Amino acid sequence: MKAAMSGVLMFVLGGCSFISDPVSLMTAPKLPADEETLMGAINSQKPENSNIIRPRNSSDPSSIRVKDLNNDGIMEAVVFYITPNEDVQIHGMILQQQGNSWVKKLDFEGEGTMLETFDLIDITNDGNFEIVAGFSRGEEGVQNGLVVYTYDNDALEKVLQLPYTHFEMTDLNGDKIKELTVVSLQKYELSFITTYQFDQATHDFKELAKLDLGKNVEKYYNIVSGKVAKDKEGIILDTSIVSNSSTTKLIIMEDGALIDILKEDAAYKELPVESEDIDGDGILEIGLLEEPMGWDDDILEDIPYFYTYYQWDGETHLANMKNGLKFVLQRYQDEDNGFFLTFPAEWHNNLTIDPNSDKNRYLKFTMTDSGETVAEVKFFSLREWESAKSDWKVLVRKKDQVIGYKGELSKNGKKHNKDVAPIERKGN
Repeated sequence: MKAAMSGVLMFVLGGCSFISDPVSLMTAPKLPADEETLMGAINSQKPENSNIIRPRNSSDPSSIRVKDLNNDGIMEAVVFYITPNEDVQIHGMILQQQGNSWVKKLDFEGEGTMLETFDLIDITNDGNFEIVAGFSRGEEGVQNGLVVYTYDNDALEKVLQLPYTHFEMTDLNGDKIKELTVVSLQKYELSFITTYQFDQATHDFKELAKLDLGKNVEKYYNIVSGKVAKDKEGIILDTSIVSNSSTTKLIIMEDGALIDILKEDAAYKELPVESEDIDGDGILEIGLLEEPMGWDDDILEDIPYFYTYYQWDGETHLANMKNGLKFVLQRYQDEDNGFFLTFPAEWHNNLTIDPNSDKNRYLKFTMTDSGETVAEVKFFSLREWESAKSDWKVLVRKKDQVIGYKGELSKNGKKHNKDVAPIERKGN
């Protein structure tokens, strides 16, 4: 579906997004009149041999963004396009709405050959929206470039330019004013996290704090920011260190300094696990792996690990699972087949997977104190499924396979904690 959609216009108008439906390959879908007018203005103003581009890494994949950038009551549209045969390949364009038409106000040069991210954010805390764009040359191991542009009085100013790997808008110091926190990484050479805040008096970004994250970082495969405790905001960096093994850093700001509150190796795991707000309470949890009891002698590839999530208590420094991290939720997750099972909190440390199980054929979940079987997952061929389907529920159905499930994920009639769905088909 993503491939089919790649050539279809996606953009935001007045806070509403739309995706044209590419059902017909014979005729282009017709856009609403105002969107068609904007698209026509862009196409008439951009160079002949250029193409509109959208960001590769952004929560909003739209190629065109529309906002009142300078808070004057008039809407502007921002779009990036590429001219592959020129020395400067990436360009931006700003158009302004005038009545029922759109008029180009200016073009500006970008950096590199790829648009990594593109957002319109009030990053200077003045009520206006800045153009925040990340550029790269598509080369692995080379840092990208982040540029912040302000637009006012029909003029564009570049107010910040620096290397970056990832950025987040945060309020780490709790002053109710958003900061820009930037992660910079050069594989196995250096890694820093730096927090900046715009100074209205000097009209420049001021560095608030910087933390050296060490040299043993291969990449950051997941970065999230938000509440990490009830009254504390932070950033969680899930970090690849060697091969598939990883760890997690939880960064907060205290007394004007950035600190990692986790004890070294407190969040070490053999395989990547993404930290997230797993239970939907508005607070981020750290994702860890736990090996089921009885699997000590098996090789890494064969072990059906539990994914277990912990939340920081908001106070303890050098926190780990024994001190400062509290258990929230445990699940079994099959990334390859797109499903997971979430278990009641009271089963934690009393649930295992039978050592005779095979994670690619059959899994039996049992209680360690009683040996009771509480859930089963089995992989069937289509032929096998026909004779077994009366005893199993469908968990995942594929062209040549059915994954079936038995069991009720509850104990003593209790509902699953925090009403998280016990069985989930990922992506469905």
